[in-house]
Amino acid sequence: MLFNRRSTLVEHQCITIGEFDITVDGAYKNIITYPLNVKKDRDVFVSVKSDNGVDVSVVNTKGYNTKFSEGVKDAVIGPIHTTEKGTMALILGVYRGDLAHVELEAWME
Repeated sequence: MLFNRRSTLVEHQCITIGEFDITVDGAYKNIITYPLNVKKDRDVFVSVKSDNGVDVSVVNTKGYNTKFSEGVKDAVIGPIHTTEKGTMALILGVYRGDLAHVELEAWME
């Protein structure tokens, strides 16, 4: 796959959002953030599968929200075109007290 333009930004993983955690502010770990190191003129995709709806936000390199989806259970978000090289962010969240088991993956083409 020498000429494949697909690059992994976040490896496929299963996470739990909303667990009780006394060490964090608010006592619930209900927001998780991932940095996405992107290149210029590429498209970013995010795949989310969850047993309970999660809010998904993708923030561009300037700190502005480019895509927001509420209550996602099974979706591929994108393409989100990048205009410059840098670090974007993927933010996943649930309401305090809610719990979600999430399968997550992000890539760039």
